[in-house]
Formats: sequence, C-alpha cells, structure tokens
Amino acid sequence: MKIVNVFAQLFAIFSFLTLGSLFMIVALHILSVEDAVVRVRELYDHPWRSVQTGFLGLFFISTGLIFAKMLLKAGRQTEAVIFQSEIGPMIVSVNAIEDVVKKVLKHFHLIKEARIKTVVHGKNVELRLKLVLWSGGRVPELLAEIQEKAKNRVRKLLGTENQIEVNCDVQKIEDHEGDLQELEDQNTYIA
Repeated sequence: MKIVNVFAQLFAIFSFLTLGSLFMIVALHILSVEDAVVRVRELYDHPWRSVQTGFLGLFFISTGLIFAKMLLKAGRQTEAVIFQSEIGPMIVSVNAIEDVVKKVLKHFHLIKEARIKTVVHGKNVELRLKLVLWSGGRVPELLAEIQEKAKNRVRKLLGTENQIEVNCDVQKIEDHEGDLQELEDQNTYIA
C-alpha cells in the first residue's frame, strides 16, 4: 500500500505545481491573452488534438479520483476498531490500543526501547513491535511472554471477536556493561 501512497502524493504534488504554474503565468502576464486564444483555437480547429486533450483530461481526473478514494479508504481503516459489544457499538482508536501495549511493555525490564505500530484490517488487529533489548535474558521466552501479555491485554480492551496478532521484531540487543563503562568514563572525565 505504500507504493500507492507515494504515487498519490506525487500526483497531488504535480497537480498543485501545474495549477500554481498556470496561476503564475496568468498573474505575471507571461502568456498574453491573444497567444492563449490562438492555442485554444488550435485545439478547436483540429479534432484529433481535441480528442487527445479530452482523453488526457479524463485520464488525470479518473486517476485523481481513484487515488483519493484509495487514500480515504486506507485512512479510515487504520484509525480505529469498530465492534459490537453488549451495550452497543464501540469505537477504540489505534492510539488507545498502542497505549495499552506500552503499559504492558513497561513491565519487562529487558526492553530498552520499543516502537509500536498498529495496523487494523476490519476486525483484525496487527501489532508490530520493534524492540531494542538488554542482553542477559532468553530472547525466545521473553518474546513469547510479550506476545501473550500484549495479546491478552488488547483482547480485554476489544473483546474476543477480534483476531489479534502480535509480531515482535528485535532490532538490537545491547549490553549493560557498555553503558556502565560509558557512565564511568564520563564520571572520571568530570572528576
């Protein structure tokens, strides 16, 4: 989906640049009215050029509408989870889900840094955790426990109808000793 977003943004940029250039040409009188009339008259006099221009305009309009629809549809899917509870429809934002997961991650002392990305597909929620860990623990057991606790906490928030997937991506494992040595070096330098 990222490639589509890039194309949509490029299309929007070129559209705005084209419109801005047109307005600047008119405002600065770079193209005289007579020359503009001659160019438009050429389009009207040659039917093939009119057809080409019409198809080009139709292409740009339809492409812009397709990109706008895709961006709006993608934006609505990733903003919140909507589900039916016992008391009625409930809406839980992605920010609320990420806050719950952050609270879960604070309980693990072997996590140095964590970044969370939540992707919502209808009722399915995918949590992507990018972690920087401290060394000294068993990574597979730690990740399994993180996944289980995060999944359980989000399930309590959303209910059992939603499918929840937690993916852990360990970016780096750092040593405690390296940080202690840097701290000692700084203290020796200050003293």
